[in-house]
Amino acid sequence: MLNKKTYEKRFEKLIQLLSSDELLPYARQNNSNTFSRMRKMPLKDILLCCLAKKGLTTDMELRKYFKEKKELSIKISKQGYLQQRKRLNPGVFSYLNQEYLYDFYHSKEPKLWNGFLLLSIDGSKMEIPNSKENRELFGETSNKYLENTQTRALVSGIYDVLNGFYLNIEIAHICISETELAKKNIKHLKNLHLVQPILILFDRGYPSIEFIDYLEAEGIQYLFRLSSNDYKKEREDMEALDQFVTLKHTYPRLVKIKKRHPERFTWIKEKQETHTRISNIILPSGKNLTLMTSLSYSTSKEALQELYYQRWEIEKKYHTLKNKLKLESVTGKSSIYVYQDFYAQILVCNMVQDIRRSANFNIVKKCRKYPMHTNENMAIGLLKDSIIEIFLERNRKKREKLILILQQEIETYLLPIRKLPCHERKKNLSNKYKNNQKSSF
Repeated sequence: MLNKKTYEKRFEKLIQLLSSDELLPYARQNNSNTFSRMRKMPLKDILLCCLAKKGLTTDMELRKYFKEKKELSIKISKQGYLQQRKRLNPGVFSYLNQEYLYDFYHSKEPKLWNGFLLLSIDGSKMEIPNSKENRELFGETSNKYLENTQTRALVSGIYDVLNGFYLNIEIAHICISETELAKKNIKHLKNLHLVQPILILFDRGYPSIEFIDYLEAEGIQYLFRLSSNDYKKEREDMEALDQFVTLKHTYPRLVKIKKRHPERFTWIKEKQETHTRISNIILPSGKNLTLMTSLSYSTSKEALQELYYQRWEIEKKYHTLKNKLKLESVTGKSSIYVYQDFYAQILVCNMVQDIRRSANFNIVKKCRKYPMHTNENMAIGLLKDSIIEIFLERNRKKREKLILILQQEIETYLLPIRKLPCHERKKNLSNKYKNNQKSSF
């Protein structure tokens, strides 16, 4: 059962960490002694300014920060601030996120599916500042409608579908394989020392023999969606719509594995075949949904279909990152700001979800006629407006009161819970600034 006070403990742990010397090794780059001197803007202020970022000009961000701190007399130049930011290791935000989530996943709070921690991995292209450094590091994309190329980074996230937390994101060159980034996401799970068994949902593009073997070696259950060209021979030979099949490690398949994963080639060659389950489901529209999974027949194909639809939660969360948290509004053109801002806003995203879990719990208890939940966009805006005041308040009881006021205000902005439509998605052209999707900050 949800303990509505637990997120306050995680907030408190994060506040203490920001002021702790324990954080210094994670904030420094290349074993330097950065952030050891007392400056106008010490490490805690820099980190908090990153978390509270609203996508304004750097000068306005600094002004608003010192105004909240009630120290408008302090003047720091934009150049001085950005120079300090260049010395900041972006990994410090990943560490803070890891520490923030650790207590949650080692408690009885996490929601599970049939005893599994239900995760999803997916990639997305993110817009970043168009500078020479970023073009070289992350690459460029274009389409038939544009004459000029655009600078984009590939982001891969691992997301807890039932609990709403991002466990990790990886940022890489636009041409890197999403499967390789997914492996980095999975490797990061070891830092959390998860005790629950894991089931990961994937969309099309992931189900290679090499990746299936990798997941089996890691002890992770999986559910993939197959595209029409995946394992056609095995699917044609199936005698039922739902059965276990054997994927032979044929010469053409081994050639691809040897080229892309030479270190695993010998093992997979000697293994000779992979056993997995393929389920064909006819949708009401008449189209075919084909799923591949390691789950046994104890999970029906109807349950597999419902399980796959849970993957949509990570798509919705990418929408939140891009359009509500303004993830693509990066502080500056240098690549290090891309990493810093992306990792920082993932932590903010998790903090918003954490307080919303408690707020939604209170709303459910009020027995409303229609199921409601808190407005995520407003919750983000309210946290952004309050985070500096909360984190800088030195008196713990006053901090707790500020957090309670924040939660109570979030509970006043509600939306009905709507089920996803069953029909095909339609993409309509619309204005950049939509009347029903205004920013909350």
